[in-house]
Amino acid sequence: MMCPLLAGCSQNPFMPPSSAAALTQPVETAETPASDWERRIRDLDANNRDLHSQLAQTRQQVDLLREQIGLLQKQLADSSERLQEMQVARQEAQQQLESLRASTARRGGAIITANSSFQQALRKIEIQGLEVRQDGDVLRVHLPADQLFPPGSAQIVGSAFPVLDQAAAEIARNYPRQRIVIEGHTDSTPLPSGVSPHQLAAAQAIAVFDQLTRRNRLPARQFSVTALGPNHPRESNATQAGQARNRRVELVIQPETYEN
Repeated sequence: MMCPLLAGCSQNPFMPPSSAAALTQPVETAETPASDWERRIRDLDANNRDLHSQLAQTRQQVDLLREQIGLLQKQLADSSERLQEMQVARQEAQQQLESLRASTARRGGAIITANSSFQQALRKIEIQGLEVRQDGDVLRVHLPADQLFPPGSAQIVGSAFPVLDQAAAEIARNYPRQRIVIEGHTDSTPLPSGVSPHQLAAAQAIAVFDQLTRRNRLPARQFSVTALGPNHPRESNATQAGQARNRRVELVIQPETYEN
């Protein structure tokens, strides 16, 4: 019995075995599926968007750098202009100084220099019974409040007049035109009757000012008065000796002079 002639029959004696196997396999095409192309297009679009975003950020950074460079250039130009102005002013000041020196030399050879006698004057002034000390650029005359006033009072006692007279005489002799600050100081002990330490310090400083300007006739415009209270102790207020040192009026002689 012979097998019918069918394409799928493996017993067909008229068809080679290899041809029969080929007919049973799926056929592959050379074309890429549409889904793969769509995926590649989406990837390219995403990469394109990223590049545009990075390009925009780069442009913003470049614009910011340009603004900063412009600002720095303006600041540099301003600084250079100010430096030139300072150099010109310095040259003008130097020329004026040279002209002043030449003019002074023609008049007699004396050169105007800064006042350096203030430091030397400290060694000349002596007030019996009082402490005088140099404090930076100023000279301080220490007047113990216990020698000038009764405790907690601003009424000057009679025994204080000679002390103030000596201080006024030395000021008139050595510093007739120096500015002087009269500072009132107290210790940290509470005062009776609700009086604040600054009120007492102010009253005592004003009392010394009145004695120097009225009794001793020193120029009132030479002085100024300030009340510091317990804010600037010289020693610790933990002991009675320290408290006594802190109760004081100080005549602070300045290097500056006053105008008539």
